Amino acid sequence: MRPASHAGLWSGRARQAVGEPFRTYEEAMQYLFHFTDYERMAKPRDAATSVFGLARMNQLLAFLDNPHERLRVVHIAGTKGKGSTATMTASILQRAGARVGLYTSPHVECIRERIMVNSAWIAEERVTAHLNRLYPYLQESLKTSEKYTPTFFEIFTAMAFADFLAEGVDIAVLEVGLGGRLDATNVASPAVCGITRIGYDHTDKLGDTLTLIASEKAGILKPRVPAVVSPQEPEALAAIRQRARNLAAPLRLVGQEIALADGGRTFHVSTPNRRYPDLAVPLAGEHQRVNAATAVGLAEEATEATPWRLSPDAVRDGLAATRIRARIETIAQRPTVVIDGAHNVDSARTLLATLASDFAFDRLIFVMGMAADKDMDSFLRLVLARAALVVFTRSQNPRAASPDELVRRARAISPVEALSSDRPGDALALARARARPDDLICVTGSFYIVGEVLEALRGHALP
Repeated sequence: MRPASHAGLWSGRARQAVGEPFRTYEEAMQYLFHFTDYERMAKPRDAATSVFGLARMNQLLAFLDNPHERLRVVHIAGTKGKGSTATMTASILQRAGARVGLYTSPHVECIRERIMVNSAWIAEERVTAHLNRLYPYLQESLKTSEKYTPTFFEIFTAMAFADFLAEGVDIAVLEVGLGGRLDATNVASPAVCGITRIGYDHTDKLGDTLTLIASEKAGILKPRVPAVVSPQEPEALAAIRQRARNLAAPLRLVGQEIALADGGRTFHVSTPNRRYPDLAVPLAGEHQRVNAATAVGLAEEATEATPWRLSPDAVRDGLAATRIRARIETIAQRPTVVIDGAHNVDSARTLLATLASDFAFDRLIFVMGMAADKDMDSFLRLVLARAALVVFTRSQNPRAASPDELVRRARAISPVEALSSDRPGDALALARARARPDDLICVTGSFYIVGEVLEALRGHALP
């Protein structure tokens, strides 16, 4: 598929737009941030079914002439690992010769990283052009009713679909924002679906059992469309199997149809079609090998009956080229500073296990902030059992718990020293001042915390 011209952003019904209300990227983003953003709200004002749904998204996409209907899509849900898996899948497909769009959330450094084509962030001018195109529809929706006004995430998702079509991508890899069944990305008709590991998160919206959570995430499955599934707890897998049976959707399970074998410094993935030996990913942790095996299965299904051949070299090169921030990422030495977006109990367990297995250090110091609607006490119990010191902080996200509240909870759980600092950059500076050269400082609890630490360090690289 050839890229469309920049003028192509203004095709179809969007020709009704007169003029360009936004002359700069800053003006366009200031307008976009006025729309409801559930990433920055503790909980919806209404019942989940009235807030989250696909009606607004379908109406918005109809205004854009339904770009999602003209894309070959890989759709990925899950509690843990879906962003890494999506990024690996896109990288593999790109090395196989496809032009690939990648849509992920949340962002770490810049909102433009949510929409990528062949590993490049969407340009500011394109964001501005998309919002100029959407402006007439959005203004009309604001006059009608808040119920019919798209949310921030819905608008950005629609922009991703429109950009991928205009940019002529061959395959679009989409990460679900929240859940699956009612997520804005679930308007797509995928060539293959993926479900990464499912655990407890967003229980106020998705349910408080693995069966309920898995049922919501399995809501992305489509009739007779194959799905690649990472290893799951039995309860979660049973819900996924039930949904797949109802839809006659073939399942490919990592650990069964997709075999993962340890090769020491490398690993091997085998599918019913092919063996992919001597693979490696530049991301810390054994869990990333599982994510990689899931990505291989997804890429293989996505290239079925297409011009792109998924060779072992393409898989090997694609995994080696994978770049994604804040996944147990080392950003400094002596003391070692690691950043990770862990924000639920499952991801905290994985983070701690990887720090213990992949890193050598004397004391473990945390810089931490969390959203107030997370299971803070369970997360803290895990962290405090390993920590020598914790410096609590908060992001600018309105959902963030106050540092003083986190200190209070920590002191009720453990005698480990707990300090507070209002700004993430200052919290890291305090941790580094208290650390010795052989210590490890881990910044975690939220992608927003990690992003603000990176922002504070911009232009001030650590040794």
